[in-house]
Amino acid sequence: MNKTFAARSAMLLCISLLFLVPSCAPKKVQIFDMPAGARTDIIQIALAQQGKKYRSGAKGPDYFDCSGLIYFTYRQAGISVPLTAEAQGRYGAEISRGEAQPGDLVLFRIRNDDHIGIMVNGSDFVHASKSRGVAIDSLESTYWRRYLIGFRKLI
Repeated sequence: MNKTFAARSAMLLCISLLFLVPSCAPKKVQIFDMPAGARTDIIQIALAQQGKKYRSGAKGPDYFDCSGLIYFTYRQAGISVPLTAEAQGRYGAEISRGEAQPGDLVLFRIRNDDHIGIMVNGSDFVHASKSRGVAIDSLESTYWRRYLIGFRKLI
């Protein structure tokens, strides 16, 4: 009986790892073709932060919160932005989802908290997640669609 239990446990562990391991790797996304410049710099800088841990109030380079990722990324690209997600969400020009390009900001309101990310293509964005650190997610996800409130163009 112990051998059967051990064998089943080992098999269950192996099957679980098959689903868990691929989700731990940084997500690969396709970025729209665009000429070299500020937008390209912003995307490359933001994507280079993938996997770094979340820490409230952190502005990089080792830890980030959502507004800290925006602040750090744009600053590295030579563009000044406000420090907080709330202020960043009012900065620049409001645009529609159809007008959003890589490098533009995507805004969310989750349980009265502002959250912000950077668009990397037509549906994916990079952001600092409390649970996963800097990661890529999709606007096509039911979760993110529920909290989406808009887009901002800063460049």
